[in-house]
Amino acid sequence: MICAAHRSLLCYLLLGAGFGFSQDKKDAAPAPDLMAAKERIKEIAPGKFELGGITFDSKTREVRVPCEVNLKQAPIEYMLVHETGKTHESVLKTPCSPIDLQVVMLLCGYEPGTEGIAHKAAPPEFTPIKPLPMKTPGANRVMMTVEWKAGEEVKRAPLATWFQDINTYKPAPDLDAWIFSGSFIDERGFVAQAEGAFVATYVVRDAMFNSPAKGNWDDQAWISLPANIPDEGTPVTLIIAPASAKK
Repeated sequence: MICAAHRSLLCYLLLGAGFGFSQDKKDAAPAPDLMAAKERIKEIAPGKFELGGITFDSKTREVRVPCEVNLKQAPIEYMLVHETGKTHESVLKTPCSPIDLQVVMLLCGYEPGTEGIAHKAAPPEFTPIKPLPMKTPGANRVMMTVEWKAGEEVKRAPLATWFQDINTYKPAPDLDAWIFSGSFIDERGFVAQAEGAFVATYVVRDAMFNSPAKGNWDDQAWISLPANIPDEGTPVTLIIAPASAKK
């Protein structure tokens, strides 16, 4: 199981730091499963842990989420959803819990926030996700990489290369990092859990991660890039790691 020091840190993050996401209603109670999740964390090697199938490294802060190719060619709004979520519009799906990933992200020192989501080219009527104050600027920026096997060869690629702009038929040129926005709480509890929303290609406030790329205000702007995606059903690992500070 997780050591006492990490357990104490997690309790601080979940309780003292406000559970790491915004709360739409003052009377909306935090989902109890968030605190229960910490009891299920197991140490699988020195400095390496597992929660609900998600593994993470306390030193490198690398997080690994087991997934599967769900759609190879389709209009999309998501890159990753829970297997009971909106699979009709997502490239990847996973059986892992959004609550578990939220706990892991907090434990690894990532800070949820909407800083960096609103693109400078966005139309005036575009309203980004409800702001979350950032204690550490840039701590919500993450790199996302996909890893899979082709025969005996292990392949890796940026997640951003698996989808494209429907107008240019090219990946977003300005997607150098994803935003860990952290979803929010309402009367349903943790909304990412209720909706099964992990990684969105345009701004979806339900999702835990959002793209800050130009066009992120348009839910019809993105399609998968099948030439770069392995066959449907292929096991894939989504790797989340710290991104460098934005220049």
